[in-house]
Amino acid sequence: MRIDAGPIGSPSCRRMLEFEITLGEETRNVLLEQAAVLIGRRNEKSEVHLDLTPDDLVSRVHARVWLEDGAVIIEDLDSSGGTRVDHQKITGPTELQPSTKVELGETRLTIRQPAPTRKRGGAPKKPGGKRRPRPGRPRPRKPAASAEAEPEIVVEIEAPKPELEAQPAVGALQAEVTIEGATEMHAFESGEILIGRQHPGSDIGLDLSADLLVSRNHARVWQTRAICWVEDLDSTHGTRVNGEAIVAATVIQPGDHVQIGSVILRFWVEAAPKPKRPAKSREVPVPEGADEDAFPVLDSYPVFKEDSYRYHAPDHRGPEDLEEAFLSRKSPMGRIRTTHERALSEPFLPSDDAAVLLEQLPDLPRELDGLPDASGLADWLVNQLPDWMGGSKRAALFTIDFDQGRIKVLAHVPALKPILSDSLAHRALDLRTAFAWQQVGKKESVRRLSMHAGLYVPLISGNEELGILCVEDTDEEGEFSAGQLSALILISQLAAVHLQNRIWREAGN
Repeated sequence: MRIDAGPIGSPSCRRMLEFEITLGEETRNVLLEQAAVLIGRRNEKSEVHLDLTPDDLVSRVHARVWLEDGAVIIEDLDSSGGTRVDHQKITGPTELQPSTKVELGETRLTIRQPAPTRKRGGAPKKPGGKRRPRPGRPRPRKPAASAEAEPEIVVEIEAPKPELEAQPAVGALQAEVTIEGATEMHAFESGEILIGRQHPGSDIGLDLSADLLVSRNHARVWQTRAICWVEDLDSTHGTRVNGEAIVAATVIQPGDHVQIGSVILRFWVEAAPKPKRPAKSREVPVPEGADEDAFPVLDSYPVFKEDSYRYHAPDHRGPEDLEEAFLSRKSPMGRIRTTHERALSEPFLPSDDAAVLLEQLPDLPRELDGLPDASGLADWLVNQLPDWMGGSKRAALFTIDFDQGRIKVLAHVPALKPILSDSLAHRALDLRTAFAWQQVGKKESVRRLSMHAGLYVPLISGNEELGILCVEDTDEEGEFSAGQLSALILISQLAAVHLQNRIWREAGN
């Protein structure tokens, strides 16, 4: 669904809508130079002008606001939670006053039309005259996708299309593109691209604007562990692999033909040298039977949002085990990159920014002793961590169900389903190492997470792997230090002993 702001030079294109957005205790203001705005959460299927991520109670396409004869009108678009105006659920188009309160999910909005301002310079427009659009170049886009980003004018301006140089990059996504018999080679720095026709609403990695059968957001292609995937994004004419229309994310081999419109494409990954496992100078114990190349270091790790994850025991971490599991994976929600790492065996690293966390240590054994079971311990811990970490908004504790061979979430805050990079979590367990991470840039992954930084600390007592403790920060500038990581290791090691005791007790051991 798309709402156009009108042709260039039309009155609607010059009008604006101002939004005051409040979620929790945070308030921000956004000004959009559009006469019609779609409100929801950023997604690949529908263009959204006002992104209310991370409020998961807001539907992907939730409501529409537009200007009509000087009035501001809002309409709910069959959202799951509905739209409320002054606490009353609306059932049709509703006029808003400047002081009217609008509620979508847990987000509160005040929507108004700002007073018009006179632009400097330029000759006055003659009555009845036609305004010729000036050729221009697209404005640079900010790397993070958030509603605080500079608003974009939804106006179609034909701009020169940048040509990608065919420079093979080791470990990067490669493409062979054939259009009307002519073949071009493309190399992408990112491991994930959108394919379609260039427009202001999305960062199109491979622009096929010359083919009118190609939708604006037509398909997505990405690679993980040198395996290429393609997914159709509800395009008008669909996406075909070797002549067959696909209905879900599909693995593509280097020789497979992907057809988008009348364009034929092949994708592959330029093989990268196999990375070496870190030296054992830190005396990190490797569980008996573990394959040293089972969880190699990667430039970035895929993140998923699932109910549970397959657990690979130390004696089932060979490349063949992982490859079979990897081919059955769903599409990742985004990608993260490690920024710090510390082995559980390393000495404590003093740090001023971990002072609040360390203040908990004297009373922590007594607090943990008073918790009756594993679930109660996990719930108490994840509710305390956001306060202790100074700015983090989310925490989760995942435990291993050995009977079912799954990694499951035992407790998390807030109520939204937590995310996890299970490949990085297994690497943390395998190396007995904790990691700090940040979300990769927008050019590297078109899918954006609402969490921008985090910590993964393995929960291990003795030689028994119990689970993973996760802390995340939704602040766009958020970053965790090596000192905070080291302090959380102390907390997690003490919690792991108590957690193991509760699990054994509940199992009757």
